[in-house]
Amino acid sequence: MNKTIRIPATLEAVSRMTAMLENTLAALSLEERTSIVLAIQELCVNIVRHAYAGAAGDIELVLRIDDDGWLILVVNDTAPNAYVPSEKAPNVDPEALQEHGMGLFIINQSFDEVIYESLEGGNRWRLIRMLGA
Repeated sequence: MNKTIRIPATLEAVSRMTAMLENTLAALSLEERTSIVLAIQELCVNIVRHAYAGAAGDIELVLRIDDDGWLILVVNDTAPNAYVPSEKAPNVDPEALQEHGMGLFIINQSFDEVIYESLEGGNRWRLIRMLGA
């Protein structure tokens, strides 16, 4: 399966995209689908809020499931701001109710590999997960 989705970098568009992803991944178990969709939603919300930070633009998602069962998602944007990783992993307590700081934790827990690239004129995230594992 290959699917490309392009949305405006707005929270409203991210919300609509979430429903499209649910339908696209309907063949997966509820637990796996929920984990993947939540992580993608968190990433896109972070892109809207932090990378674009009010600037106009788009987010492109390229979703592929290969013959070996790997889900590969590439998320591209042309946002003016790059992600700046912290020196150490955030101290996140998944049992505590937190308003901020859970996004990257959720993304890293939901995918086997998370790769970020700062590009000239944007950003690229590559998320990889073995389905059914």
